[in-house]
Amino acid sequence: MKQPSPSQNPSSKPSPWQPLRQAAQQAWGQRSPREQRLLGAGAAMLVLASVWGVALAPALRTWQEAPARQAQLDAQSQRMQQLQAQAKSLQPPRTLTRSEAVQWLEKNLTDLGPKAQISLQGERATLSLEAATPQALARWLGQARENAQALPVQAQLQNTPDPEPGEPQLRGSLVLRLP
Repeated sequence: MKQPSPSQNPSSKPSPWQPLRQAAQQAWGQRSPREQRLLGAGAAMLVLASVWGVALAPALRTWQEAPARQAQLDAQSQRMQQLQAQAKSLQPPRTLTRSEAVQWLEKNLTDLGPKAQISLQGERATLSLEAATPQALARWLGQARENAQALPVQAQLQNTPDPEPGEPQLRGSLVLRLP
């Protein structure tokens, strides 16, 4: 036996869109072929405008803005790296033992001249100089502060008469506080 189609089945409810669909088909059928072409072209234009507005225009805008956004992100990344370096420089230095500090000070006297010596007295070290240049002493003090955490607390330095004209030399003593 043949099953009745849903439109023939009296127990199925008609779709609420059915009257609207029938009215649209009737209105379409009443139009001339020229009007149908114009309405079809208008509908196609609406579909194209919708596709452009929803899918293509935002993608094109993103593509055009990408170089400026990349430059902005590069600048932001560089700033973050600068802040990271600054934060690392503000971290407390590694704590050294007294013996490590003394060992560093003793090993790095060569730039201060052949007669530079370190003597230890409790928590302090006395540096004796005979012929050190001011630049070498300044460099050594910076390195001693960073590498041995030794800080100068007292200095008695004098210019020495230089047998050859050129850079002045220092002699005297410098007391450093050890960690």
